[in-house]
Amino acid sequence: MITVDGREMKCQGSGDVSLELRDGTRVKVEAIMVDDRPLGFDFVLGMNAILALGGVAVDDRLQVRFGAESAGVCASNTASVRLDEQDFTATFDHGTRVWTVAWKWSDGKGPAVLNNRVKEYPPSGWARPLYEKELEKWIQNGWLIPYDVRRHGPVKGLIPMMAVIQRSKGKVRPVMDFRELNTHIEAYTANADVCANRLREWRRQGANVSIIDLQDAYLQLRVDQSLWPYQTVEVKGHRYCLTRLGFGLNVAPLVMKTVLAFVLSQEPSVKAGTSAYVDDILVNEDVVGVDRVRQVLERYGLQCKAHERVADGARVLGLAVWGENGVLRWKRCNEIGDVPRKLTRRAVFALCGELVGHFPVCGWLRVAAAFAKRKINAATKSWDDPVESVAIRSFLEEIIQRVKEEDPARGAWNVSGDKARLWVDASSLALGVMLEVDGSVVEDAAWLRPDDAQHINMAELDAVIRGLNLALLWRMRRIEIMTDSSTVYRWISDGLSGKSRLRTKAAGEMLIRRRVSTVLSLVKEYALQLTVHLVRSDANRADTLTRVPQKIMKILPDPQEHACAVVVDEDVRRLITDVHHETGHPGVRRTLHFVRRLRPSVTRRMVRQMVKDCQVCQAIDPAPVMWKRGNLEVGKVWQRLGVDITHCGSKPYLTIIDCGPSRFAIWRPLRFQTSVDVVEQLENVFYERGAPEEVLLDNDTAFRSRTFTDFAARWGTRVRYRCAHAPSGNGIAERCHRSVKVIAARKNCSIPEAVYLYNVAPRDDRTASSTPADDVYRYTVRIRGIDQLTEEVQPEETPYSVGDKVWVKPPGARCISIYRKGTVTGVLSDQAVEVDGTPRHVRDLRRRAPSSGAPDERPTNGAGGCDTTVWFPTQHSTQTTTPCDTPTEVESARPMDVNSARRRSTRRRRPRAFGCCDS
Repeated sequence: MITVDGREMKCQGSGDVSLELRDGTRVKVEAIMVDDRPLGFDFVLGMNAILALGGVAVDDRLQVRFGAESAGVCASNTASVRLDEQDFTATFDHGTRVWTVAWKWSDGKGPAVLNNRVKEYPPSGWARPLYEKELEKWIQNGWLIPYDVRRHGPVKGLIPMMAVIQRSKGKVRPVMDFRELNTHIEAYTANADVCANRLREWRRQGANVSIIDLQDAYLQLRVDQSLWPYQTVEVKGHRYCLTRLGFGLNVAPLVMKTVLAFVLSQEPSVKAGTSAYVDDILVNEDVVGVDRVRQVLERYGLQCKAHERVADGARVLGLAVWGENGVLRWKRCNEIGDVPRKLTRRAVFALCGELVGHFPVCGWLRVAAAFAKRKINAATKSWDDPVESVAIRSFLEEIIQRVKEEDPARGAWNVSGDKARLWVDASSLALGVMLEVDGSVVEDAAWLRPDDAQHINMAELDAVIRGLNLALLWRMRRIEIMTDSSTVYRWISDGLSGKSRLRTKAAGEMLIRRRVSTVLSLVKEYALQLTVHLVRSDANRADTLTRVPQKIMKILPDPQEHACAVVVDEDVRRLITDVHHETGHPGVRRTLHFVRRLRPSVTRRMVRQMVKDCQVCQAIDPAPVMWKRGNLEVGKVWQRLGVDITHCGSKPYLTIIDCGPSRFAIWRPLRFQTSVDVVEQLENVFYERGAPEEVLLDNDTAFRSRTFTDFAARWGTRVRYRCAHAPSGNGIAERCHRSVKVIAARKNCSIPEAVYLYNVAPRDDRTASSTPADDVYRYTVRIRGIDQLTEEVQPEETPYSVGDKVWVKPPGARCISIYRKGTVTGVLSDQAVEVDGTPRHVRDLRRRAPSSGAPDERPTNGAGGCDTTVWFPTQHSTQTTTPCDTPTEVESARPMDVNSARRRSTRRRRPRAFGCCDS
């Protein structure tokens, strides 16, 4: 290249350079790079650059001016901005004024390809045109560009498209389903904004505020080209890739927050006068002007919509805010829909979320919506189960009707100062707190109590603690607690003043002391000025938060109606009893049908109570009952053994199965099915492997003998007998019997070989480490005389208690069998009790009135059709709880060799007793 003075300069290359005037005008021109400074200057502008800048002017003082505003030119050489976070990076190029984002993969390299093959979730018919129109806009703006495999490489992911309907704005927006992609991106959300906290901050900014909303906020941020293959979509059969940040990506809100926080922090006045939540910016015009904030945003490539003054009416974080008499007020900005035609748990939860949402004040609506969700939870088992309850539908319709007439979601917007009044209350249904500042309720909250709720005084204390937490979120320091509980008033007042110690004799005394200490700790930690006032219940403003309005509540049936006893008139009682007996003791519905033919005023509740109390129905073929399911498995190997006797052919075997994780089995042949042989085999096993804490047995005579009882006591092992006539009580052993016998039959092998194959077979069908033989040697052997038994945990709630009179199902009972009388003598577990010394399952028992003789009762009138009927009483044999092989005094005095006996059993043979005969 030849310069004007005739010298030659060697060109090193060419490139593009951005030139920017002071007014922000920026142009890009081509530049030639050389080794030395041309003519001693840093750069030389040619005519192309001068024309691009809008011309040049030189005044009499040799001042150079470019462009229409004659601004001085300067080279735009500002370094790029890079924001490096744990889960993404964001880079800003000053030359192009463009933000570029790249997320970070969880494993550092990302998946080779995504598995999704779904192209689109089809929108509804009426939304389809608006949805496709929005997609055309995306293509025209370059947000979606045709995917070029030669330029970007092979496609690595297909993102499904769907339409999201924004009813509040009347728009249909295309949204992508990033769920699969999000599994490969780890988002760090510890510092993410919370809408409720940001709302509290904005309400403290005063009345002179404006709201700025970014235009297509996410779509202003570009995604790095290396990630485009993971953001491909199909539109009308053509493959496109999304070049911008997509809504639904798990890191998108964090990217937007970080970028906005950086831009707004570039000037101290802008940082002090603004607060952002995602793409919404609240500007305090008492600190900084809106125009200045817009200039800062545009300088960093962020385009905004026209700002809105909140006092003139604006939408702020989903609330409609406007100015009234110099103050700001808010209300709900969306219209309330109707009750869905198809009631499901998902639909009801969505409706309740629309009713309550994130509104600071909801009054009675908050607890009513929570109660509706509890009711729908109780009526369904899954999210999409339909519900045909007329009561629940009427309950929801009444709530919506009242909201449309008088919506409680409204109130004052402005909050200032650090003084507040805290109203607290509790009822059997819910806890409620209400925060009042300058006579206006700024926020309320309610929490449903569980059905097995604690004492009301404890609930009142919980309400105080929750209310203090709410007040601290508002940065309140001078707080008045208003309660209608004299007990809570005395506890907290005495705690604050130190006048006297806490006086209570309640069962939860330590829990009460802990809660009062929590209140005092909050006062000390946050330097609160706390006072407590006692008010009447009708003057407590938080009372509405703890109960559903009576007009709405009466639509639902009384939840306690089934728990209360029915008071039946004596004449009605006698009528129902006679009709029930004469018609053959039918069920509730048939008895009600026959009774109402004689007296139509009789209610179903009366008949249900009488049928429930009928002792004849409880003693003969009673209705099935529900019981709490148990589990025979224990967590340790060799902690509990299932022991049983089974036969293979004609040969008896003693089977021992570990009820722990191993399921290791030991089968030993028996010469005879006697206590002596059983004890001999078990003792050999215990000497080899140690004694367990517990053995689970059936009621075979070999296990019920004194010999076996002495053996168990000698080894310090607890004996647990399964319920009579309930083989599932030793189900682990029964299943092992079947498995071993099937192996022996199919392979035609011996029992020892079948047991060996059972012990080496993997329980998960895959890994060798899951075999019973692999697990059985990982336990600690209990040492006799040293290791003590762990204390057995007694069941807290059982269906029967000691001394209860019951009807007992006889063995092999049929529908006409009469249940026997019995008395509960011990409680074994939630499923088993001891009746007259014999373990029985609760499903085989029914409650018996103390003086009932129902099976022997017969009608006293002569309407039966037979003139003479002879009834023979039945004598029931009672079994003693003493083992049958208990030695007599003479026998017990003589030493006994357990190996010398060859009898099958030492049980005494007794003749069968017959109640009566007809000869």
